[in-house]
Amino acid sequence: MQLKFDWLIVLENLRVGIMVTDSTLEPPRGPRMIYVNRAWIKMTGYDQEDIRGKTPRILQGKHSDRAVLRRLRTQLENREVFQGQTWNYRKNGEPFLMNWYCYAIYGERGKPIYYVAEQRDVTEMESLRLKQRLLVDPHDAEALQFFAVLKEYRDSRRKPV
Repeated sequence: MQLKFDWLIVLENLRVGIMVTDSTLEPPRGPRMIYVNRAWIKMTGYDQEDIRGKTPRILQGKHSDRAVLRRLRTQLENREVFQGQTWNYRKNGEPFLMNWYCYAIYGERGKPIYYVAEQRDVTEMESLRLKQRLLVDPHDAEALQFFAVLKEYRDSRRKPV
């Protein structure tokens, strides 16, 4: 018995956010998003219509680490797998800490034809880890910065009384 395999069903039901872009890395255009799965839509608040013709830069904002983003591009240009973490932003402006892997899918001629990013929101996990660090050291700079980013967003959402 031959089993029919539907990759789209698999991608749509993964619990990790998946983004597929074209292979353009050169500015100013950069890579354009081609596909995102349901987990990515749930994580970011964007939908398929929102991403049409857009670059992954729609997720970036004030606290996105530019050094991490430069390393992403450099590693992809060098045909390496990228792994990183930075602040990204949901459609509603809420920051979230994202871990991701990004790598090329190569065509027959050995050139990248797509980039795939596996993305996870690790804000809650990092919050628990950094709360523990603050118990040990209430002046932990990394932990204080993390919570300052979240507080900045919460404060911006409060309506004046």
